[in-house]
Formats: sequence, structure tokens, C-alpha cells
Amino acid sequence: MRGSFRAILPLLFVATSSLLADLNEALIPLTLKQMARTDRLPKPVEEAVLFTEVALDLGLPKYGASEGWPGEALSRMALSRLNNLSNSKTAKEIQAFLAEGFISTSLEPDTPADPLWGDLIKRSGEGGIHTPTSPEALLKKIKALGKIKFKVTRVENRTTHLHVEADRSGAEYSASWLTSWTDTKPPKLINLTVKNFETIISEGPWFHDVTNTVIGKNPRFEPQVLHGIDHWAQRITRIGDLSLAGHHGLAVGDVDGDGLEDLYVCDGGSLPNQLYLQQPDGTAKEVALDWGVAWLEDSRSALFVDLDNDGDQDLVVATIAMIAFAENLNNQAFKLRGGFPGAPYPFSLSAADFDLDGDLDIYTCIYGAGNQPKKRGFEASSPTPFNDAENGGRNVLLSNLGGFQFADVTREVGLDQNNTRWSFSASWEDYDRDGDPDLYVANDFGRNCLYQNNNGQFSNIARRAGVEDMAA
Repeated sequence: MRGSFRAILPLLFVATSSLLADLNEALIPLTLKQMARTDRLPKPVEEAVLFTEVALDLGLPKYGASEGWPGEALSRMALSRLNNLSNSKTAKEIQAFLAEGFISTSLEPDTPADPLWGDLIKRSGEGGIHTPTSPEALLKKIKALGKIKFKVTRVENRTTHLHVEADRSGAEYSASWLTSWTDTKPPKLINLTVKNFETIISEGPWFHDVTNTVIGKNPRFEPQVLHGIDHWAQRITRIGDLSLAGHHGLAVGDVDGDGLEDLYVCDGGSLPNQLYLQQPDGTAKEVALDWGVAWLEDSRSALFVDLDNDGDQDLVVATIAMIAFAENLNNQAFKLRGGFPGAPYPFSLSAADFDLDGDLDIYTCIYGAGNQPKKRGFEASSPTPFNDAENGGRNVLLSNLGGFQFADVTREVGLDQNNTRWSFSASWEDYDRDGDPDLYVANDFGRNCLYQNNNGQFSNIARRAGVEDMAA
């Protein structure tokens, strides 16, 4: 069992003189106190059989192999054929992609519209029955959707499962398609089935840029927010740990209890994170320094969650130094209560009560494993093999013990299975409807993981559920 936090590192605040001159702000270093071990640690599971649903030999590429996995050739060809089909301008061009006797459901049936809010409405449903479809009719259907993007999510024999998105003026379309193909070179489309679709329709513009209106009057807006990464790369030294790749997250929640959503914005190393309190007039006031969370560490992710069940929003931030935990003090400020230093270069955070003990636990995705004092990311370690990498960082599940104390229980609950896969982010959902939250982890350079929660013990069933989505 890995214990609760025993070694707690201080947050190191670093900044160049030019940055401080630009921001004209005094930033105060904070020191974390040590967290004592408690007796609330989960009991280890004796002789627990932790397994993965991924078979030992699936015909997938071995380390060093150059060939793709089963279905890769069809997946690649299907994407190419569908992209070319959707860009066709004439029925004659489309005819080249269709098998004799091609049939299709409707791509976007004219179902009754459901009002959402304002001038937004939604149409959704299934594609309906298959009918013989001519090239002329298919061309009309395709063009009506607008600009289309395809992603293959699964291959079964000669059938590809696809997630499809399309944009046109005033509407966004999202759907699940099945396409079946002939066993010819090149393959031709036998049938097209729309399993389900959803179209959101707006009578007005989708978005308005209100950045300057909402936060433009804050002192840091011009010297910090308006400058891009190229500007800061010329001013912040390597020791400042500015990540050129970005990946800085944010959190939304009502931290001051006034009923309005507030915003916490993570920033790069040596640039202070920002906390914006929404005002009744719709503007937002930046108060991170006053609230004690203008941290300078490179920060990748943040959460507003109630960690101590007192009814207000506490703050968790994934910094380069540690996962930092701050308590909300009567909706007036944050107090840094401690942190977990065993998650180097964290990428993202998610929260759920995995053990159903009444408080929220924290899951942290760690992208790469090879970070060194003078090297980060691909400089230090590269994914191997590129399409099925298993040499990434080790993700961490932190069990909430109460009193802002947490324990690393990753191994004890079975989440060390397939746990070095260059993870981007994770999401919790009770997908099997058994009353406890399951965990889906999106990984780069290979297979995703779906961890089924069985009374606080996890097993990876992504392959069995058909959601590995193996791709680089």
C-alpha cells in the first residue's frame, strides 16, 4: 500500500525580471505543510486477481513490427474512399464508389424539432429503413450535410463503424454510421446505415467573441493574456519551465457563492495562474493573488470540486511541482492545504467517488514518463512502438481520506493494468449501470482503456467492449 503524503514539496515560484516588470505584480511564495498518515487508508485486497481483458495474442503489431493491426487496411481505405466520396461534385464521380445494388438509410431524416434554448432546436433519431439509392440521390444527401469529417471507431469483417460530424451554415450534425464494403480492390460501398444522428440548428450566429468585454479591463489582460507562446518563449528561461506545447487547462465553478460561475485559468511556467470572479454585469474580475492561487508553476489542469463536503468549491491544480489541494475558506479565499508530489508532469484531472464512501477522489493522467531536469516530453522519451506504446507515464488514483489528505491507491484497486499508455485525459461514468462510476482513459499512440468498477476494484475491459480505438 502506498501511504498518504509523507514528503510534501514546497511550491517553487520562479519568474524572470522581465516578466515581473511586465506584470507589475508581487507574487508571494507559499509553503506546503506535511500531511500525517491516517488510519483511513483502504485495506489492501488479499490475493486480488487483477486482470486485463486484452488477450496476449490478438494479431496486433509486436514491438518493432512494421505491419498494422487487423482491419487497419480496410479502415485506412474506407476513410480515403468516404472522404473522396463526400468531396465528389457529380453523380458520375460518386458512382465509382458504389457497389451494384447499393442501399442506404436516410442520412438526416426530417424528424420533429425539439426546442433547446433561445433560437436553438434539435433533431435526432435513426436513419430508418434501407432503400435502393442512386448516385444522384446520394450526392444530394451528402451535399445537404455540409462539410463532413469521418472517424473509424471499429472494424468488423467488411463493416466499418464511424463517428461522423458535419457543419453547414446554421447547423451541426453528429452521427454514428455503419458502412459495408465489397472484398475488392478498391472496395466499393454496399450499404450505408445511420444508426443514430443529432442535428443542432440555430437561427442566429453560434458564438460571439466577448473576451475583451468580459476580462479586458483587468490589469493582467494586456501584459499576459494577449501575448502568445512565441512572445513568452523569448523571455522565460528553461528553468522557468514554460511548456511550448501549451495544454493548459481551466476550471469553472461558483467559488464565492454568489450563484454566478467563476473561472480559474492555468498558465505556463513563470506565468501566474488567474482566477476570474464573475460580476453581476457579466464582466469578470481577476483576483488570483488576493485569493492565494496566483501560482507560477507550469499548470496543466484544474478542478473546482467540494473535497471536504462543506458545500463550497475547493480547488485542485495539476502543477509541475505537485497536485495541489486548496481549501475554500467561506467563499472568500483559498488556503493551500498540501499536495501530492508523486505525479511528475501531470496532464489532466478528473474526480469521482469511486469507492462510494461519500467524498470525491482524484484521478490524474500522466502523459510521458521520461521527464528529466533538462528534458521534457519527447526530448526525454518517445512512444515505442508508435502505434501501440506502453512506455508513457503512470496515472495515479488518489483516494480522499478526509481532512485534505489523500493516498495513492492505484495499484491496490487494479488501475495499474495497462497504465503506461501516454494518457491525455479520463472521464468517469457508470456505463454498466451498477451504481458505481467506471473510468475511461483516452491515450495517445495506442489503445484506450475502459476500467470497469466492481465494488472499488477495476479491470480493463476496453477490448471486450469494443472501445480501445487503437490509433496514433
